[in-house]
Amino acid sequence: MAKLSNDTLTAANQPGSSSLYQDFAIELDSNLLLQIMNSYQLKASDVTGDFYFNPQTFNQFIKSPPPFNGRSSVLENTSHLISRWPQQLSWAQFNHQINQLLLAWLNDYKLGENLDAAFLLARGLELKSTKNSQFQSLLIHLIARVTNQLEQYKFSYVQNFDLDTGLPSQHLLARLLKQYLNTYSHKLLLSSNETGSHEAEPIHLGLILVNLNINFDEMTQLNSSATSLMQAAINTIQQHLNEHATLFYVGPIELAILINPLKSPTQLSLIATKLIHAFETELPLENITLILKPYFGAISTFNIQTNAISIYEYARLALHHAIIKNEQIKIYDQHISSSFMNTHLLDEAIIEALQQNELAVFLQPIVSINHKAGTNGLCMSAEVLLRWPNQEWQSLSPARLIDVIYKKGFGKVFIRWLINNACQRCAELRSAHQYNIALTINLSSIDLLDADLPALLAQSIALWQIPAENLIIEITESDILVDELKVSQVIDKIKLLGCKLALDDFGTGYSSMARLRNMPIDIVKIDQSFVRNIATSNQDKEIVQSVVKLAHSLGKEVVAEGVENVACLTILKELKCEKIQGYYYAKPMPFDEFVLWLNTFKAVRRV
Repeated sequence: MAKLSNDTLTAANQPGSSSLYQDFAIELDSNLLLQIMNSYQLKASDVTGDFYFNPQTFNQFIKSPPPFNGRSSVLENTSHLISRWPQQLSWAQFNHQINQLLLAWLNDYKLGENLDAAFLLARGLELKSTKNSQFQSLLIHLIARVTNQLEQYKFSYVQNFDLDTGLPSQHLLARLLKQYLNTYSHKLLLSSNETGSHEAEPIHLGLILVNLNINFDEMTQLNSSATSLMQAAINTIQQHLNEHATLFYVGPIELAILINPLKSPTQLSLIATKLIHAFETELPLENITLILKPYFGAISTFNIQTNAISIYEYARLALHHAIIKNEQIKIYDQHISSSFMNTHLLDEAIIEALQQNELAVFLQPIVSINHKAGTNGLCMSAEVLLRWPNQEWQSLSPARLIDVIYKKGFGKVFIRWLINNACQRCAELRSAHQYNIALTINLSSIDLLDADLPALLAQSIALWQIPAENLIIEITESDILVDELKVSQVIDKIKLLGCKLALDDFGTGYSSMARLRNMPIDIVKIDQSFVRNIATSNQDKEIVQSVVKLAHSLGKEVVAEGVENVACLTILKELKCEKIQGYYYAKPMPFDEFVLWLNTFKAVRRV
């Protein structure tokens, strides 16, 4: 069987090289053939002649039913060679002819031909002697043997190479890292025992992990093939690697580069920088113009001496650090491990807080402003915001909390908790405090793709016996764009429950006007980036005025976010914006404080 050698790796790293069978070779020399023949009581002199191709047996094979003969090719390569088998052969010629027969059969087998059919066909070749039955058994043995060899090769290949790209895989990378590091450690130990000091000049390795930063969903929308895009990126990298660097496939958008030997740790930065410059040019794609911005995480045995698994994981930490810090190149150092440990501990603490019900919902008032002089505002709704009242992590943003929860697979648990909390607070405001306040909860694209979401909302509304209109579902345009058809189906079911729908961050999305017209939106929330400076920016004021007019023309209510001062409030009143949300009235606060605020606001009715 062919072995996966360094030559195989070199071949696999040639652009466009992805053949599954390119390195498979038949190894049946004369000595091995003689050994196999001896087990069938055959000698070299027995197989030099006379041979006879039996057309009757061949015709019987032709007429045999599937699965033995179910294809139009009828073992074309094998039958061609057997039907033209010479009558007399020298031993060397016989050895060559057998190898040609096995090669012909493998070509048919790769096309999907049946092994049993090959056995039937082989019976058409006869040896005119008393040894014919042994010869027939020999042919079947050799055909079965080489087929088994090919299957073993395929199994090994699939384990060690990616079939789509032809690149060596992460499995083979781990094997090679282990092999190289063990060899290095062994040589170093021998040197130490012989000389009493580490005088051997070490051979260092370098490993670079590459994240191509490809969004395949976007590529699909642009009618670009994921395979062609990946191959174009691979070709770009391969053109800039020398013979000491091997490219590996480790994931849908990730590759690895193993450098052996690595002469200096600075080589890692040089290679990554060269590749960054290479990707500054458009990729050669048919349908689109695209420039990638890949990320690189690297490590070398100059930095650290450890096992193969750790080397790979440290490189992955460096890559992760590069992505989250938006740095294209990051070389591993000990600070990254410390940072990762802190991140890991924080992630675990967040999940534990969710499971132990330690997370809390805060409420921020949304105030209706009456435009008639001398009248007061009313608080008829509030936004539900996530908080974690933890002294150690008190500066942590809600976005980070939610990001960790969903990445760890607890999104459905969290949204169930959030909806139940919102409905419970709404019920308490109605029954215990006589406030008919609608509460707004924010849902993500993942939530909106969940077909079970409407049923979950219905259960909570029924459990806490609140009007469905008192639960407002807040979404963003980007959430809708993930899969507009599926999201629309879920939204329609939510609307049938009687819940209201608010579009958050209006004006920051891709096609706000079309979205506002086509979706069953009740409330438009103008993003605070447009609202905050309307007292000093005529451009922002005009944007807000346009949004208010547009929303009103379509029968939508308007909420302006980020209102922090009376000047901003005055302008919004002039623009006939119905509701405001911001620090001018109140910051987000715990439920008990919110109730106290409501009581005070009701008494004072600040305008």
